[in-house]
Amino acid sequence: MPLSRMIALLTLGAASLLPAAAFAQSTVAGPTAYVGGSRVLTIPVTASVGGRCTFALNGAPGGSFDAGQIDRLGWANQFPFVLDCNGAARVAVTSANGGLRTSTQPTDVGYLGLAPYQVRLNLAGDASATASAQCDVATLATGASSPCAFIGPATQTQGLRIAPSSKNLTGSYLEVSAAAYSGPGILVQGAYADTLTVTVSAAI
Repeated sequence: MPLSRMIALLTLGAASLLPAAAFAQSTVAGPTAYVGGSRVLTIPVTASVGGRCTFALNGAPGGSFDAGQIDRLGWANQFPFVLDCNGAARVAVTSANGGLRTSTQPTDVGYLGLAPYQVRLNLAGDASATASAQCDVATLATGASSPCAFIGPATQTQGLRIAPSSKNLTGSYLEVSAAAYSGPGILVQGAYADTLTVTVSAAI
């Protein structure tokens, strides 16, 4: 509660007691100080600060990556980011397609237009604290039957949690990777793509 508001409440409380005390003609005396002495009246004043968390200036994850011919070679890439939080934080990820998807989906049996990959989230906090988890990208799609523990969007209770705070610390990153696709099924020829969205929230 802001101090200015708390003082206003104390003032109103004191004023509301005066008429009642006068009406009752109470003989109970308040604190009295005589010459050479003093009396102490203790008034507690309290406050709180809520959680705040965001990506640091120029520290949000971004960019793009071309994995190449995913049916021939394995691939991996990291997207670093920096958190700016005054307490515990949660970070979450959402996949638009649940995998690398081609624009035209095949209808023939045995052919596929969606390729899987892995998503690893690594968070760095104060005092060398770290948090890390990995999920199949399919579990990061909205409506996934068995969603990943850090599926987005991030809230106070949803996402990978890091504590204590992470104040402009490097070391956090999102990593995507996959081995060369070997089945089941055959991937159809074409361009494949996915979009990952990373969100952050103060945590409780």
